[in-house]
Amino acid sequence: MQTNNRKENNVILITVDLEDWFQVENLRLAYPFCVWDACEIRIERNTRELLDIFDDRGVQATFFVLGWMAERCRGLVKEISERGHEIASHGYKHQLCSALSKEVLREDVCRSKALLEDIVGRPVFGYRAPSFSITEHLVEVLGDAGYFYDSSYNSFALNKRYGRANSLFHSCNSNLMISDNGIIELPVSNLEIGGQTIPWGGGGYFRFWPPRLYSWGVTKILHERKLYLFYCHPWEIDPEQPQARQLGWLGRFRHYVNLDKTLKRLEQFLERFHQNSFISCQNYLRCQDAIPTESFNQVAGFLTH
Repeated sequence: MQTNNRKENNVILITVDLEDWFQVENLRLAYPFCVWDACEIRIERNTRELLDIFDDRGVQATFFVLGWMAERCRGLVKEISERGHEIASHGYKHQLCSALSKEVLREDVCRSKALLEDIVGRPVFGYRAPSFSITEHLVEVLGDAGYFYDSSYNSFALNKRYGRANSLFHSCNSNLMISDNGIIELPVSNLEIGGQTIPWGGGGYFRFWPPRLYSWGVTKILHERKLYLFYCHPWEIDPEQPQARQLGWLGRFRHYVNLDKTLKRLEQFLERFHQNSFISCQNYLRCQDAIPTESFNQVAGFLTH
């Protein structure tokens, strides 16, 4: 796959959280970890649909892969890498980082990193916390475990699962932050209007907002920051997935709204913004000239995609 070589400086980072329909935090009560092995795995077909779309449009994406899923779909993870995309970690069990002790969190992030590196045969440098549940312990553990960057910060404060960055980072440039231990933070993109943060980074918000309005917001973000970071999940293009009966009306709305429209909306989104560069997170970091950490130069030789 060839990546975009655009004249414009604007960059869109497409990121995919590689988890299946039954592993979503909103469905945790209906599908606890102990029943996952009994659930239908639908991720391979959905992910390959995304890969084909990305191939057609020259998109290089970053896949934050859940370790539990990687163990069961090793061929899929290897295929993603071989088709030119970055493999990064989404932890192993999809547990909120804020609910784990430092020791358990360390085991989780190290286990997933080692597993993914064994599958793809190259270092894994990126991490995203389940439900953006970033914590101080997480940043510390990521540094110890050999990660280079994190993409767990979502500035939308009304979702209580999302962690708060507070004093964990200081600005590196207009789009990046850095922690005292050298971890680079790539935050999810949101709109800032009148001092208010409006969620605009993808996921359920991409499915909820009308496409024209969503495109307007992305255009505004690109105009202001020259970078837009988007996230999605393979289950979001699968309207035929099993239905969880235990959900209330709000949970059902959040999970199932517009699943039948997501694939078409994604294709239209990529076409609407095709003049921008779609590259992986690690390639974006390679392009930055003002990252104040020696570790980048030490590992840059491994970042071959």
